[in-house]
Amino acid sequence: MSDRQGRDAVKRALLVIGLAVALSACPTWRIEPTLPGPGVPTISNLRIEPEKVRVGEDVALTFDFEDTDADLVEARIYPSEVREWVYTPALAATVLNLKGEKYGRAVGSAGATFKWDTEGIRIFEVFVVDEQGHTSNKLRGRVTVSLQ
Repeated sequence: MSDRQGRDAVKRALLVIGLAVALSACPTWRIEPTLPGPGVPTISNLRIEPEKVRVGEDVALTFDFEDTDADLVEARIYPSEVREWVYTPALAATVLNLKGEKYGRAVGSAGATFKWDTEGIRIFEVFVVDEQGHTSNKLRGRVTVSLQ
C-alpha cells in the first residue's frame, strides 16, 4: 500500500468517526424529556416506511403515543440529513397539531408524510408535548433517499 493510499484510508476513517459523533449528537439538544411519571406522555413503535426511497417518493412516518391525561397538543419531528458526507442538523421542526382529532385520546397513533428532492440519508427525531408542557421520550429513525 502506497503512502497516499494510507493517508486516504486515515482520512476516510476520521471522516467516519466524525460522522458517527455528529449523528449521535441530538439535534434537539435544547429540549429535554420530562422525567417519567403520572401525566407524562410516552411514544413508541416509530415506523418509517419505506426505509429506502427514490428522490420525490413519499415516506410515511408513524408512531404510537400514550398519555394518561389525554391532553396532547403537538408532535415535533426534527429532520436532519447526511448528504455528500456532510451532516446538517435540523433547524426547524415539523409540528403536527394533535389538538384536533388526537386531543382527549389516551392512546393512539400519529404520523406525517415527507418527500425530498435530493438524495442523502435523512434522520428523524420525534417527541410529543402535552398541555402542561410535559415532553415525551424521543425516538429516532432514518431513511435513505437515492436517485435510483
